Amino acid sequence: MPRARADHIRPKSTRLHPSDARAYWMASKIPSDQFLLYCFDSGSEDLDTEVARLHERSGRIEVLRRRITESACGLDYPRWTEAGPRSDAISVQRNTSIWSECLDAIAASFASQVDPRVSVWHLHLYPNIADAPGGTAHVAVLQLSHAAADGTLAARTARDLFGTHPLPPASARADPPGVFEPASTIVAAATVPLRLARMVRGGIRARRDALSLGRGTDSGEIPPPAHSRALTTLDVAPTGRTSVRTIVLPKADLQSGGTTVTTFVLTALSVALQRLLEDPADLAAEVTVARDARADARNNFGNVGVGLFPAEPDIRARSRLVSADLAARRTRANHPLSQAARAAQDDVEAHVPAFLAEWGVAQFDPTAVPPTVTGNTVVSSVSRGAADLTFGGGSVRFTAGFPALSPAMSLTHGVHGIGDTVTIGITSNSAAVPDPDLYEALLRGALDDVRTALA
Repeated sequence: MPRARADHIRPKSTRLHPSDARAYWMASKIPSDQFLLYCFDSGSEDLDTEVARLHERSGRIEVLRRRITESACGLDYPRWTEAGPRSDAISVQRNTSIWSECLDAIAASFASQVDPRVSVWHLHLYPNIADAPGGTAHVAVLQLSHAAADGTLAARTARDLFGTHPLPPASARADPPGVFEPASTIVAAATVPLRLARMVRGGIRARRDALSLGRGTDSGEIPPPAHSRALTTLDVAPTGRTSVRTIVLPKADLQSGGTTVTTFVLTALSVALQRLLEDPADLAAEVTVARDARADARNNFGNVGVGLFPAEPDIRARSRLVSADLAARRTRANHPLSQAARAAQDDVEAHVPAFLAEWGVAQFDPTAVPPTVTGNTVVSSVSRGAADLTFGGGSVRFTAGFPALSPAMSLTHGVHGIGDTVTIGITSNSAAVPDPDLYEALLRGALDDVRTALA
């Protein structure tokens, strides 16, 4: 699992990077808020005192001090502006007392996405959950707009919120609401021709680099891209009830045979999905891969398709195939020719005028059914660092995440570690997985089978 970045992004400009602006615009079509769960041992500190501490720390965290203000003229990208403290940013759910109710409440909160024009975050607190994994615990779920952070930056933000290390002084003031000055409209309008010219020049370079990438692939220097997969019953819109489940394990239980945690979980998923779908011919997972940070961008990741090889009956051999395919995808993504092609494409997108970029997002039809998919499910794997976070005087026990569903995917998986514990978070919708408890049981059994086969 890639580790969370150790630094905050501090933009030189307040304008949203185009990738973050697209995340903001696309959220109106596909809900994409992140939900970071942290489970803490029950401590002795008063809950109200702890909430006050979190409010104070949030005012010192750059990501949580921002909101989005849209351009008044519609010609420029939205901007990050200072957000003042909000007393309603933290809510305490005192009516939830058992783990199943807590999971149901988290799943229900997916329907209430934050409005980043007001606040990019909300913290849901579930105190004294009697039968949480490991015993009575406090559960905190940080809800965060994807425009504000990718998974690694979100993990760093949560670390600042629940940590005890000193933070920079709080901002002295909040920017007042309102529109940009007339001069901003004039400047934005004047830059449109320049942006178009740079976009064309960047497009020429992007095409040249794409041709070089193609030649490198044809020569065998670079692994080929993953092929698309056929739709399964998982690849449907989430029109039913959404559920979340968690499987909490020692990290050592997911490293049998010297495999990485990600490879181990992917292999187990292949076994569980094979049983759920009754021997599918081919399957793949869409795996999130961290990329080098781009200036001012808060989202720096990509998705690659990794084969799950359900036709291979031997689990050890299947694990080797999964590992080799994941390595090939990473080799291709990190090859200098791939990086040059991606940088050229990023440069093109960075110079697309805002009104064209927003118009392009508006054309996306979330009801359209794709003929094929990159992966039949999602696996997002992130290490959230050392187990040194606290809440109410209690130490962190485990952490989990629940990747969002999409119009063509109703089952996703988050693999999140903290300290020596890893949690597999499962998000499913009844349109694809009518019985989430059955699927959890299938995955638990598959994890045991992989551990036995690799031992």
